[in-house]
Amino acid sequence: MKKSLHVLSMVGKYYLYGFFLQLLFLNLMYASPTKGQSSLNISEVYLSLDLKGASLAESFSKIKSQTEFSFIYDQDLVKNSKPVDLQVEHQSLEEVLLSLAASHTLSFKQVDNRISVKIAKKHVKVKEIAVEVTVTGKVTDVNGDPIPGATVYVQGTSKGTATDIDGNYSIVAPENAILVFSFIGFDSQEITIGSRSVIDVILSEGVASLQEMVVVGYGTQKKVNLTGSVDVISNEMLEDRHAANVSQLLIGTSPGLNFGFDANGYQPGAKASIDIRGIGSLNGGAPYILIDGFPGDMNSLNPEDIASISVLKDAAASAIYGARAPYGVVMITTKSGKKDSKLTVNYSGSVSLVTPAKLPGTLDSYTYSRVLNEAALNKGTTLKFSEETIDRVIAYQNGDYDFIRSQFPDGFPAEDVTNWSAFPAAGGGWHGGNGDGHANNDFWDLATGSNVGQSHNLSVQGGSAKTSYYMSAGFTNQVSSFTWADDYNKRYNLTAKIKTSLTDWWDLRFETRLMKNNRSFPSGARPESGDSYNALLHIIYNTAPKQSIYDSFGNQGQSSVKSFFEAGASDDETTENWQIIGTELRPLKGWKINADFAYQSTDFYGLHDGREFGEQNWLTGEQTSSWVASQVNEYHRSDYYWSSNIFSSYEWSFNESHNFMAMVGAQYETGKYRSLDAQARNLIVPDIISINTATGDPSLGEGLSQWATEGYFGRLTYNYKEKYLLESNVRYDGTSRFLEGKRWGFFPSFSAGWVVSNEDFWIQTSDFFSSLKVRGSWGQLGNQNVAAYQDLALIQLSKNLLNWLPGYNQTGQVGYTLTPSLVSPSLTWEKAATTNIGLDMAFLGNKLGVNFDWFERNTTDMIGPSEALPGVLGASVPRSNNSSLRTRGWELSAKWKEYVNSDFSYFLGFNLYDAKAVVTSYNNPTGYLGSWLVGQEVGDIWGWSSSGLFQSQQEIDNHADQSFIYNIWNTGDVKYDDLNGDGVINNGQNTIDDHGDLMLLGNSSAHYQFGINLGANYKGFDFSMLWKGTAKRDKGMNYDDYAYYGFRRANWSQPKWDHLDYYRDTPGTKYVGLYEGEANINTDAFYPRPYEDNASNVKNQTYNSRYLGNFAYIRLQDVQFGYSLSDNVIGRFGLSKVRVYLSGSNLLTFDHLPVGMDPTLPSGGYRTSTGKDYRADRIYSMGLNVTF
Repeated sequence: MKKSLHVLSMVGKYYLYGFFLQLLFLNLMYASPTKGQSSLNISEVYLSLDLKGASLAESFSKIKSQTEFSFIYDQDLVKNSKPVDLQVEHQSLEEVLLSLAASHTLSFKQVDNRISVKIAKKHVKVKEIAVEVTVTGKVTDVNGDPIPGATVYVQGTSKGTATDIDGNYSIVAPENAILVFSFIGFDSQEITIGSRSVIDVILSEGVASLQEMVVVGYGTQKKVNLTGSVDVISNEMLEDRHAANVSQLLIGTSPGLNFGFDANGYQPGAKASIDIRGIGSLNGGAPYILIDGFPGDMNSLNPEDIASISVLKDAAASAIYGARAPYGVVMITTKSGKKDSKLTVNYSGSVSLVTPAKLPGTLDSYTYSRVLNEAALNKGTTLKFSEETIDRVIAYQNGDYDFIRSQFPDGFPAEDVTNWSAFPAAGGGWHGGNGDGHANNDFWDLATGSNVGQSHNLSVQGGSAKTSYYMSAGFTNQVSSFTWADDYNKRYNLTAKIKTSLTDWWDLRFETRLMKNNRSFPSGARPESGDSYNALLHIIYNTAPKQSIYDSFGNQGQSSVKSFFEAGASDDETTENWQIIGTELRPLKGWKINADFAYQSTDFYGLHDGREFGEQNWLTGEQTSSWVASQVNEYHRSDYYWSSNIFSSYEWSFNESHNFMAMVGAQYETGKYRSLDAQARNLIVPDIISINTATGDPSLGEGLSQWATEGYFGRLTYNYKEKYLLESNVRYDGTSRFLEGKRWGFFPSFSAGWVVSNEDFWIQTSDFFSSLKVRGSWGQLGNQNVAAYQDLALIQLSKNLLNWLPGYNQTGQVGYTLTPSLVSPSLTWEKAATTNIGLDMAFLGNKLGVNFDWFERNTTDMIGPSEALPGVLGASVPRSNNSSLRTRGWELSAKWKEYVNSDFSYFLGFNLYDAKAVVTSYNNPTGYLGSWLVGQEVGDIWGWSSSGLFQSQQEIDNHADQSFIYNIWNTGDVKYDDLNGDGVINNGQNTIDDHGDLMLLGNSSAHYQFGINLGANYKGFDFSMLWKGTAKRDKGMNYDDYAYYGFRRANWSQPKWDHLDYYRDTPGTKYVGLYEGEANINTDAFYPRPYEDNASNVKNQTYNSRYLGNFAYIRLQDVQFGYSLSDNVIGRFGLSKVRVYLSGSNLLTFDHLPVGMDPTLPSGGYRTSTGKDYRADRIYSMGLNVTF
């Protein structure tokens, strides 16, 4: 019975496909009878003959009597042959046969101890005797299971056979020939026969495994049958990467799967934004993230729980999800237990050292002072720093403390002279700012350093005959490189999954996921600010190196950078709870009925406090003034989600060729959100942080929203012998976000594919070209992910009535309402229609897999501005469905994977993607450049053209009038080009038809994004590496981006070493200029002349072609080196796997930006200033994986 079940299982797994291939190739193959190989070689068998006038038959009989070889021939061949005259003494049988072949025009072929004889073709000189042997063996997969239907053939010939149901084969082949073993979806192997008669082969799955099961919407499909654009990111690709959360784990793994970071940058717990194939809508749009079939936050998952990820990229693949998935789907499947499997315990843990990767190069105080003095003289003002101040700076850097003492005629009461980095002012105030300080601090170096993070995960899985289970617990502590305050993100995960068979046809599953996340970071004394974290970066960046942290008594004050890190903390706690129950019934063969229900709740609580701090008395340490008042901010958020799905599918076939699958189903969703926030100032006791302990009037805010969707869907697939493929999906969706009559939408998709390599003729090219599939699709989906309540006439309520209105009093506030907003009665779905054409190819026995896709997505009925109405209306004009966007692009991925032998294997992968989004309709009647334009590519940058810097006053006088930008111009300022030749530099009407001298400079969208991953395994060692990059990306740099320019105004000018290539046309001195004397002159500079004031610098820092930021880069995202102990070692301890590894993240970045700017963060940090965001840290990790 057990044997029979095994046989049926193998038939279900391999035989249908292998037998099909065998029939396909049968007319091109020849299989000889099975025999063991003879140990005799005709070149090593010797005999003596004396033949005079003998017939051929007599000659063959004489040879047989002296050897073990018999001859097979046609009687007609010997009847009419001429006599044989041959005398040899101790000559090899090979030489004898060659003589007979030459004298009688014969050909001989040896098969074991038999030799067949035929008439040779005329004019063909026979040089050797063909020797063939019989080879037998067995073909299995890596698990030891036999592979029925695997092809075994002689390389360079059409001779071959196929394995039987038990994976056995037998083939006759020439001695020393090469046998090729192959099966669809597996890497082929080439083995030279040599002297062997038995060859057993293990085939491994190749990079283009067509038998691989892929998770798709509401089910799975074999990869060979897919017609949509689906990319599978396997656990094998993910397990060798070290990342704090899933979004960072996926960077660089799939073409067209793009990630970006906002102003929060890479701070602990940062979540990358994600899109599939670029921007989907001008109103925003993200892919639909599904975890085990339900929407969720991928970053709340423990990465160790992930089994596989499917990325559904085109409408055909994602249409089954309708209005929630117009811009693609990311389907995450978590790990589960297996039935009839033993209990397995897995532990994985790592410890990480986090260090800053790329800090700005801070100037020393002496260089800084001289450079800013030069900027002051360029403006025509007095020196920023007096000669006395600079003398103290020099003395402090040189350790000349006697000189510093001489600056205090009345003496200084502190003993520790080395801390005299701040000059005490009259009245006891403490001044450590740019004016009087003489410290020499690199605040980036002081505020950052090395911190230790860690991650630990434990899982248990197994199963009985009817039940499987999986349970896991995880803890991750991600830290930043800040050392002046706690800055971390701690995540706790708990997962339990169980699946049981109540009967042979009824399964029940239950899943629970719990997550708790704690985020703690310094509030920078501004807890009410959404970018308080980046305000810290802003403060570090803007603090001069001359400024001190402490005075000689250890006092800190307002001007101390460290005070901001110690002025309060922000603590956020998020708790997420998922409960899922599902069932599957199989009433008949091929018929499945599935139903599941999910409940999810997310609760957020944030407590952000700001501590009071200000100036301190340098003698007593007492606070003399308050710069920031103490305050407390509390935030409460609750989000609830319910969803239920029911769907049924039926699969059937006839004539063993026509295969169908039909599915219908329904989905219901509802969500509810509520928030309550409060703020108050002036805490009575700073250590008791509560609204109740603050004396200031509290400020309250509340939010409430809810929504619901209802959808019905269906799918029909057909394939003929897995050769011709058809699929159609439909979805009928309704949403609460639109008015009645506009709530429902019908969204279809169609796709087709042709597996060319399953055609009869394909065997002729299969040695090189292993497989080819052509596919195409079209589909349309809706987008209900728009702002809520656009279907309601909302009334804005205000409580800030002015005091001169009647009814005003000092103890209360009088409320009032504004005019209700107007509602568009026609507002409805945005629609996204996608066309996709793809090729899936494999070469060289499936070692090389290549995939290419071209796509076009047209988003229509986008919600945009309506036609303007008279201002007397008294209400804002409602938005309408009047805009459209077209996105075109392509994807290419290739992977080479080879198992060289049982000890060594390696892989190399590459992916490349590019797309362009163009506005095809938008209501902008004036063509204003500050809004969207028809024909505009998303990301277009407009600005001035520049041909360099002014080199002389004559050049300035002869140039076009630039007073539109600024009224004073000097040598070293930017020279803007007069593109329209009217003698005036201006922007015309700032419209597309009249843009004056503005031009299209570049594009801020990332183009030609790529990933390179490679790795190898040798015995117990493994190595992997991932590079990620963008070949083209521009960024318009303006005056807010002073991390790029270095100079802005007064104390905000903080040039770094990369900014010192600025225009200088006068000799320097000890107190002014970068260098003394003529060496200071630098008229062939990159940066313009710097100034002390903001306006003079801004004129050179508008968007222009000279200072267009190049954000192209390539980064070593991850590298890992591991070693797995051998089974012989760990088996004695009851272990099945022990692996140790070292890894590094963000180790190298090559780009074109000033040091300290991260090319992956172009959007800007604090107050949109690019460069003032938290850059990616360099992380070194050591880890351990153990399986019991």
